[in-house]
Amino acid sequence: MENRLQPQLSNSDELKTVLKKVDVNYQLQDKRSVETLLIYLPHDGKPDPLTQFFAAIRNGIMINFVFRCSEIEKQLGRSKEGAAERLFEKAIRKLSRHTAKGELGELILFTLLDVYLEAPKLISKISANSAQKMPVFGADGVHGQFYDGKFKLFLGESKLYKDFKAGASAAAKSIKSAADKYQAEFDLIESYLDFPNLEPELEEHLLDILNPLVNADIENVLNNTCFIGFAKPDLLQCIPEGFEQKYIDIAGEYIEDFYSKLEKQGLDAKKTVLMILPFNCVDDLVNQFVDYMDIK
Repeated sequence: MENRLQPQLSNSDELKTVLKKVDVNYQLQDKRSVETLLIYLPHDGKPDPLTQFFAAIRNGIMINFVFRCSEIEKQLGRSKEGAAERLFEKAIRKLSRHTAKGELGELILFTLLDVYLEAPKLISKISANSAQKMPVFGADGVHGQFYDGKFKLFLGESKLYKDFKAGASAAAKSIKSAADKYQAEFDLIESYLDFPNLEPELEEHLLDILNPLVNADIENVLNNTCFIGFAKPDLLQCIPEGFEQKYIDIAGEYIEDFYSKLEKQGLDAKKTVLMILPFNCVDDLVNQFVDYMDIK
């Protein structure tokens, strides 16, 4: 059995031109390496970069974020005209203007994990929420992948904050809370595990790996990911030629701050991937997202 899960989004190369990554490796001040992704939207383009991003969400990211893979395959497999648009409209009906800020953060988290870590989501929290008729607490995203034959489960947290450090404080506490409640996450995984080409043998293998009552080494499997979107208009005003270095310089302070807060919660910095993305204004971003997607 080949232990490799198929990412859910099929256009990762295209999405990497919309959500670009700064090619840099980061070490904390004590020389420990940590895994970070410095993501940014391109400086220019037609249409503008934010519209390109929203278009990518509308043209595929949204339905993959909201629905179980089996439901997408079922709906689109009928080959009826307009099936994709109807599925998108159904996805939008599951979102709300009142919760759009959190849902946009979770959507970006989902996208970055699938595209850059090639780790598909194991369960759809929104689908599970709808099935249970109650809020789904815990991690904002549950993703996983085999790397060199070893499985990593990523419990993901997302924050969209005006101030990065305030977002980091809230995220560290949420990551700790989700990690402490892993049994509840496994119960959801066991009920709703779903991703492309899930064969019964692989499903059974995964559930054995992820079951804390079966796998005595479950702590070796559990990892954390955190996405923080924040407002930094002065950074985005830098000319393209100097932007990446300025971003690296600013990010250094933020990365140290995040991992310091994480370790104060008793969590392992080496088992946590931080992903960051600057915007001009978080409130404007959310409002534009709501309007573009026509969320009611």
